[in-house]
Amino acid sequence: TSEDLVVALSSGGGSALLPSPAPGLTLADEIAVNEALLASGAPIAAMNTIRKHVSTIKGGRLAAAAHPARVVSLVVSDIPGDNPALVASGPTVPDTGSRQDALASIAAYGMKLPASVMAHIQSPDADAPRPGDPRFAGNEVHLTASAGVSLEAAAAEAKRQGIETVILSDAIEGEAREVGGVHAAIAREVATRNRPFKKPVLILSGGETTVTLRAKGKGGRNSEFLLAFAIGIDGVECIHALAADTDGIDGSENNAGAFADGSTVARMRAAGVDAKAMLAGNNAWTAFNAVGDLFVPGPTGTNVNDLRAILVR
Repeated sequence: TSEDLVVALSSGGGSALLPSPAPGLTLADEIAVNEALLASGAPIAAMNTIRKHVSTIKGGRLAAAAHPARVVSLVVSDIPGDNPALVASGPTVPDTGSRQDALASIAAYGMKLPASVMAHIQSPDADAPRPGDPRFAGNEVHLTASAGVSLEAAAAEAKRQGIETVILSDAIEGEAREVGGVHAAIAREVATRNRPFKKPVLILSGGETTVTLRAKGKGGRNSEFLLAFAIGIDGVECIHALAADTDGIDGSENNAGAFADGSTVARMRAAGVDAKAMLAGNNAWTAFNAVGDLFVPGPTGTNVNDLRAILVR
């Protein structure tokens, strides 16, 4: 009733953990969609726009079902830019993307989805509630944690220990290996030319990179980022880095990410591992496991996206 209050807690991971297939679709269809999304290399915003259009819950539909009750959403964001409509595919926030947007992303990233899913997304039945829908009047959305908050906390702790800190961005996206290469170039520039930042310095960044699967190796986006980073700083002794998913699980294995420094690639070589071949095969976990540099804290119970920390001394 209009006298009721619904408090909704949303966080990253909700898209996968809260399935409710649209009429005519099955759980197997949603699983197939999720597998295709994870292998596509699409950014999280595009992925969640697609997810919204195959569900009876996502895209604001949960809050619409609660109407006329007032819905207050407390959101822990794992989305670059912190758009609450994209966190957990926005079960309580009206949809800002259309099914045309979903279809465009499917085409752009060459996704192969079940015929039943494609037929549904092409139908008006897939349309989700839009901003301005009167069923959302009076509802509230509050952001309680985000990548930016985590980076600021890390920076504060580093400064407390006397380490100058720079936050590049909390919303970096792109192919993990390419983003890793860019971060490596920045770190090398600091190490060798003392620019654009003076060392010693801790360089922090967040966001969510993607991995386009080219092979069936073991790993995740942070491990792949860091393997490309390690290749880029090979031989530079004063650089040390950590890349990890804040939920404690990076990808296909049990690690959150890994550690790397200027000796990582050489140590891999000594262990019989070709770092570039491992990167080409999406096999970063195997590479870091060979030298004992995996970061395995276990599940953290929260998710504010990725955290990358690079110390140049």
